[in-house]
Amino acid sequence: MSLFDPIDSDFQSFLFVESVVFPQVLALPTHEYVPEGELYTFCFANGYGALVVRLSGHTMADAFELCMLDCTVQPPQPTFQTFIAASILPGLSHEAVTQLLVRAEHLPRHPALIQAQTSLLDELF
Repeated sequence: MSLFDPIDSDFQSFLFVESVVFPQVLALPTHEYVPEGELYTFCFANGYGALVVRLSGHTMADAFELCMLDCTVQPPQPTFQTFIAASILPGLSHEAVTQLLVRAEHLPRHPALIQAQTSLLDELF
């Protein structure tokens, strides 16, 4: 605590918040706080990604929502054309989200990346 902190500030409450990590996933997410909770955005090398929301006030057993992303466009857009998630998946556990992220990270390359690579290979330099 310093002189610049409000008198009624309670740092002890932050000590009991469970941190969320996904150690089996190689890509590091961006992390933001939103009014609903925490937002983790993953972009994988295969052109896909995932948006994971951890809802505040829920237990780790059902605190997560997952949406697959198309990271070949900026900003990344939701996509429902993968076999991993054909819609937004609510009420997931930390373990379920981790398994889905690992599967998403190992998807075949996005068709847009394959097409871009083919175009580059056909280019004369």
